[in-house]
Amino acid sequence: MTASGKRLAILHSKRAQPGARHHMVMMIADFLTEMGVEIVHLHGTERFEPADAVFVHVDLSVVPEAYLSFAQRYPKQINAQARDIRKRAFADGLLESGDVYPAPVIVKSNLNYGGLPEQNERSLLERASQKVRGLLSGSTPTRVLAKEDYKIYPKLADVPAQYFDSDHIVQKLILEKRGEMNLLREYFFLGDCAFENIESSAEVIITEDDHVSCLPFAPHPRLLEIRKRLHLDYGKIDYVMTQSGPFVFDVNKTIGLGEFGNNGMFAQDVLDMLRAFAGEIRRMLHD
Repeated sequence: MTASGKRLAILHSKRAQPGARHHMVMMIADFLTEMGVEIVHLHGTERFEPADAVFVHVDLSVVPEAYLSFAQRYPKQINAQARDIRKRAFADGLLESGDVYPAPVIVKSNLNYGGLPEQNERSLLERASQKVRGLLSGSTPTRVLAKEDYKIYPKLADVPAQYFDSDHIVQKLILEKRGEMNLLREYFFLGDCAFENIESSAEVIITEDDHVSCLPFAPHPRLLEIRKRLHLDYGKIDYVMTQSGPFVFDVNKTIGLGEFGNNGMFAQDVLDMLRAFAGEIRRMLHD
């Protein structure tokens, strides 16, 4: 045990790559280690390691019940009730094929990151069988994976029929402008810590963006309602602000590091946020 005498178990999916630094939780773990908290990483539910708390970090849109049940063995839990973050459960402005909407729309996957994490969880045999079934059926893949794959149409009537299924969502394209730039707001949270991260881009779909700020803030009640409904202790909600309040795009409970995963090239205010999250976990461990 460490000097603090506290231990945190981080529970990953069975097929998650050990030691991979693709997610913010790894940087939070680094700060916790500096604070004297011992970290143990678990992959799957086969092995139980005693700890003061467990952080469920399973990168799947729907977390299997086995992980949530396993987490109940620990005296304190983070995200141990966050089961389902498919977009149909929370996204604003969703449209169906029979609706009339003569304005731009965007097509996305219903699953987080186009279901790629779910695909990676399958064995090679399962993936091969899925591919063979697709070839035999003559079906054409229409998967929308990352933001780069999102599809924008001038109006709802232009959306191909294949996208009105359970795998995709069709959403009103709502923008927040600051001059000529488009804004994306991200509500980051862990426990009682709340930060608003703002990114700016000339592109409609913000991927390569300019960091504006990441500061503590008081979340809008609608954001808090979504968080409560999805049972999220940790995560982020992507949105823009409109005259009627937040317009929500996405929710994530396993926040990625993107291209900065191996070098930590983050703005100081983002690092301050991650350090604050670590402090919140340490506080929880000592309560």
